[in-house]
Amino acid sequence: MLSKKIIPGDKFGWWEVLGEVKTDKPGKYYECICACGKIRELQATMLRARRSTKCFDCSRKELNDPAPVIGKKFGHWTVLKYVETKNGQRIFKVKCKCGYIRNHKFNELNRKKRTIQCRVCHNRAVARNNRKHGMHTTKIYKVWCAMLSRCNNPNATAYKWYGARGIKVCDSWHKFENFYKDMNEQPFIGATLDRIDNDKDYKKSNCRWVTHQENCQNRSKRYNKLMSQNDTNCRTMH
Repeated sequence: MLSKKIIPGDKFGWWEVLGEVKTDKPGKYYECICACGKIRELQATMLRARRSTKCFDCSRKELNDPAPVIGKKFGHWTVLKYVETKNGQRIFKVKCKCGYIRNHKFNELNRKKRTIQCRVCHNRAVARNNRKHGMHTTKIYKVWCAMLSRCNNPNATAYKWYGARGIKVCDSWHKFENFYKDMNEQPFIGATLDRIDNDKDYKKSNCRWVTHQENCQNRSKRYNKLMSQNDTNCRTMH
């Protein structure tokens, strides 16, 4: 399908076609006038593809015009006003979302994206990212630590009843956030973490919150079971 023929009066961006120019160059060329009055010969393919929409001076002026930048946001910065052009760099007064105001080169805000916020906001963001759950002093965190200790630390007093018997903490619960997500806060004062089946590991499907008395009763069942097994073994030996 042939492209539409270019005729005088056609407009391509800021260019207006004046007429075809006879030339020895390959392709067709047209004399065009920019909105500012400058005249230039342009190839037809360049016009149709919009590779040129205005003269060089107008393009540069539009690029350096500060008006379209005022009010725009770049990261946390909002451009307040144009300050000056220094060493070919436009400088704007900008305001961070926290209220801090300073001058910034436009290239640092837009093209290179070297800054998206003030130093104070940056430091706060880094601190938030480095901070974990912030629950180190809570009771639920102490419950989690005690659970890991009795299963993984041979020096723990209760290790012989847990880790030494092969009781483990599931992989997911080695991260406090996952344990907290599954078990939530203790539902009542004095609630203790209890395994439903005392011969199985610490995991969501085998754990619950119970009173201290219920926890002791569950331990008694395990103790009686062990004593019964020991008694049976002794009788077998005799």
